[in-house]
Amino acid sequence: MNLNYEPTLAELRRLIDSAQKSLTAHNIVVDFDGEVIVDPELKYPGIDLEKFKFRTRISNLAKLNERMLKALYSELTSVLGKRAHINVKFNRLAA
Repeated sequence: MNLNYEPTLAELRRLIDSAQKSLTAHNIVVDFDGEVIVDPELKYPGIDLEKFKFRTRISNLAKLNERMLKALYSELTSVLGKRAHINVKFNRLAA
């Protein structure tokens, strides 16, 4: 999912649904090109999560209901206009 190309809640849901279900917590990051990635450390071992424009950690994506998904979507889409690194703890999504 890329935030620069008309992102939708449905795209975010598909991305979330594609996450590895056996993990109890997930890192969600936004790269400087707008790409949203779930658990980038699995795809790129040893990657520094601090390098991303935005990052958050959610304890259990399986319990992410629609209200929480909308809150995450809002947080992700607000990143577009911000240049600095943002580290948000999305504890309110933890179930």
